[in-house]
Amino acid sequence: MNSGVVLIVLGVVFVIAAIVAFGVEPHWSSRDGRHFIARAAHFERDGSPSWVEVRGSVDHGSILITARRRRHSHLDGTYHLARTGESSRRTTVAFLRGSQDVLLRLPRHSRTLEAMTATANPDATPSD
Repeated sequence: MNSGVVLIVLGVVFVIAAIVAFGVEPHWSSRDGRHFIARAAHFERDGSPSWVEVRGSVDHGSILITARRRRHSHLDGTYHLARTGESSRRTTVAFLRGSQDVLLRLPRHSRTLEAMTATANPDATPSD
């Protein structure tokens, strides 16, 4: 009977951990904000975006994006920041223009977002 209770408690803990893990936004940013991992989607005026995990780098006003999976390679390319806007769940969505339009979802206080806006507007001074 005692091992049954332990098994149930472990099952509940596992379910709670899985729910929390699926709710966490995957994002990594280097110290200078020039390299990152985030979620991106092809911009479609009709319908909801399908978010996939991408790697990227910010370099001299351009943003290079590479999808982590081969089936999402249609997102690969070089883009420029067109605008940013706040989204739900404490995130900011960056609208990127290139050979196609792409949405990039980042945390609101991301170093990558600061690096993107600084390279899009070279007159701005980055905040520390």
